[in-house]
Amino acid sequence: MQSQQTCVLLHVLGGIFQDAILAFPGLKGSLSKDLERITLYCQSRGLGVFTLDLPNLDALLLRGLESGRLCPEGPFSKRVSFKNLVPKLFSGLWLRIFDKNLCLKQDVDVNAVMFLRQLCRLGAKLLVECSHDRIISAVENYHDIEERIRPSSTNWTSDDFDSAQAAGCNLVDCSCNTCCTQRLHHEQGELFSSLCKRGVDHCLRDRDILEHCQLVADIVISKLGHYDPLFHSWSMDQQGLGIGFKHGPGAVASREKQWRKSLFPSWSTKLEGRFRFGVSAICVNDDRLEPINHELPSRLICVPKSAKAPRLIASEPVEHQWCQQNLWSWLDRRSKDVFKGHFIDFRNQKASSDLVLRSSLDKSLVTVDLSDASDRLSCWTVERVFRSNASVLTALHAARTRWLRNDISSPGSFIKLKKFASQGTATTFPVQSLVFLCIALSSALGGTEPTWENIWKLRDKVRVYGDDIIAPRHGYVRLIRLMDLLGLKVNVAKSYADGYFRESCGVHGFMGYDVTPVMPKTVVAGGPASVVAVVDTINNLFYKGYWNASQRLRSTIPVRLSSGLRIVGPAAAGHFGVASYTGSYEGHLKRRWHPSLHRFEVQSLCIREGGANQHRGGYSTLLDFYARPYHPGNPRVVSAYGSTRREKLALRWEPAIT
Repeated sequence: MQSQQTCVLLHVLGGIFQDAILAFPGLKGSLSKDLERITLYCQSRGLGVFTLDLPNLDALLLRGLESGRLCPEGPFSKRVSFKNLVPKLFSGLWLRIFDKNLCLKQDVDVNAVMFLRQLCRLGAKLLVECSHDRIISAVENYHDIEERIRPSSTNWTSDDFDSAQAAGCNLVDCSCNTCCTQRLHHEQGELFSSLCKRGVDHCLRDRDILEHCQLVADIVISKLGHYDPLFHSWSMDQQGLGIGFKHGPGAVASREKQWRKSLFPSWSTKLEGRFRFGVSAICVNDDRLEPINHELPSRLICVPKSAKAPRLIASEPVEHQWCQQNLWSWLDRRSKDVFKGHFIDFRNQKASSDLVLRSSLDKSLVTVDLSDASDRLSCWTVERVFRSNASVLTALHAARTRWLRNDISSPGSFIKLKKFASQGTATTFPVQSLVFLCIALSSALGGTEPTWENIWKLRDKVRVYGDDIIAPRHGYVRLIRLMDLLGLKVNVAKSYADGYFRESCGVHGFMGYDVTPVMPKTVVAGGPASVVAVVDTINNLFYKGYWNASQRLRSTIPVRLSSGLRIVGPAAAGHFGVASYTGSYEGHLKRRWHPSLHRFEVQSLCIREGGANQHRGGYSTLLDFYARPYHPGNPRVVSAYGSTRREKLALRWEPAIT
């Protein structure tokens, strides 16, 4: 499989070279030699050339754009000559960005940046299995971070949560200011020295900035209002949006199938204190006995992310996930009501993308990335940030899973978590977004009095989506310091403040231009899902202007499949097919007139779900019915499930576009 992916990537890379030659005709000879070099590298390194080596070259480029000077190191860093110090590979493109002495040019060619990044990042996000050593290393790092997390002041491991004690906690209670300072200057000394040269005052009193951040957090979190899970459930049901409670799409700790999740074999006392089983997870007249009082641990699982490292997430107990989804939907709705689309949006990254392109031109904002953000967010920090809203804090405690089971490196071992929650928990994303928003707002305010009026003035300057943070440049030092004091770590290598490059929420901007490369997760059309992914990549390459690369990838799809694909233009957005600027074309497909529906139809390639359906009943089915949102014309069918549901590609009669 990897050799097949290597061949396809090399084939597509040749198309990118052709597109680059069209843009830079004078580099034809140089780029042709570069393609030969990469072909030779692939014979010895295989897929690692695309997943490891070339992405490292892109990292060098981004550091050079940030610092103003290129520092070649690692694979492919061999220089052209003693007088020309740029890397030999892609030297023609490098010299349009940096001079022979590795200094950033004043007139940087943005197209050269775009092509160089696309060549280097083509296979960076490919979903491949990591080696066993990398998986074990990731698990060990997970444990190391957990051991270093500061213990909470309140008892998060008990069934009852003392909200009064949490209300008395303060961020100023940090007892490790000295060690944090030493670690910060050791790890990020170069950053601070460069900031000092710009005259930025980093000698801030830790107590002052922590107290300021606490005041900002109290104002922001209190604005969310009181959380009542039952009233929120009733309110959503009245609007036809479901009941707030629902199951997640992924696996759960007990490995229950999707259609058996609502049986709820267990329900802990801690959960019962805030989410009563009799009204949260059961229908009227349901005569089922109450489940046993038991709390399952979450289960650590490993999912593919990239060749460098896997993604470690936790599959939650089904009853915890059910309640977490209710809290997640309430936080989503209240954030929209309070912030009016500014600062934060749990479902839309468009505003962050616009800020990225704007800040890459005027450099007024910085983009900040965190390392292991969810794994470093402690209960100690959460209880202080949310102390002004006891209703939310007690619900977070009730829905949180206290134990984690690790069957990856040590089967049968358990960890009592000090972090708030791992990835995979429904409340992780909104909680960390709100925590980081409070930190970003405090750093942006600086010495300004923390009032809601002053906070609201930052609505076009601060944006948070998960661990992707956009904040004013003048508060960058303060933000780094706050993060360090709270046990969080800024990934300086992926945070951008000095140059004209910015990156956040998957959008990469340079000097006001979008230079985001196309990074497919698969390039081999081996099954229904992969065919859809490959077609999406074909279209993305096409719309980015890599027409030869798009055509080359399209040629890898088997003829029996590609002959059934539509050619769709901009007006036919949403239809499955290959993109075209000139408009939709269906002349190669079979066509008919449907006498009953009074429309022309074409026989095109579609994905269908196969497998025999089985019927189910009972009150758990009725509960699932109410949990689904209501849409006119789209019935909520929950009485049948696919026992052997499989996706398959098939030719199907669809309404004609032209």
